Amino acid sequence: MKKIKTLLLLAAVLTGFAACSETEELPEFHDWQSRNAQFIDSIANVAHADKSGDWKIFLDGRIPDNTKEWPKDYYVYCQVIKAGDGTASPLFTDTVELNYQGRLIPSKSHPNGYLFDYSYSGKLDPEFDVPSKFVLSGTVPGFYTAVEHMVVGTTKTSGDYWRVYIPANLGYGSTDYQGIPGYSTLIFDINLVSFSSPKTIIE
Repeated sequence: MKKIKTLLLLAAVLTGFAACSETEELPEFHDWQSRNAQFIDSIANVAHADKSGDWKIFLDGRIPDNTKEWPKDYYVYCQVIKAGDGTASPLFTDTVELNYQGRLIPSKSHPNGYLFDYSYSGKLDPEFDVPSKFVLSGTVPGFYTAVEHMVVGTTKTSGDYWRVYIPANLGYGSTDYQGIPGYSTLIFDINLVSFSSPKTIIE
């Protein structure tokens, strides 16, 4: 299993440490900003037009729910691959266990999207794949916004399994980070296995 390096986002990332030399090794980044903007617009249009219930749209978790309508890149677009059979969802401060793969938008060399990070390879098999474990608050806003709305299952294999589209505004923004060029839409396949809350210390 690949060690998590991209998903966990430290304060340094939010303040903008660039790693331009790492992105030069990845293909096809011509007009990257505009291509990603067009891609997330197309996903937003599909999600908004959906009548089947297979898509869910969530406003950036840092913004109160009772605010005005925001631009498309302030929302996370989630395609339900498999719905969980439970009811409990993690909080921002919880530790989660999940299976995931993270990709960039499709390109000529990578029609399924360049795979930049993962906890499992190939097709998901929740019965045998070992989930990654980390504090949800340590991830990018688009990631924790989506996961906060996912439910665990009644068994470790029956939790929500979603494809999550995160606009650059809720990912790494304009900053290059560990091989991910700035302005990248992040596409995550996420399977929520379990979560736990911080222990309360009583003095």
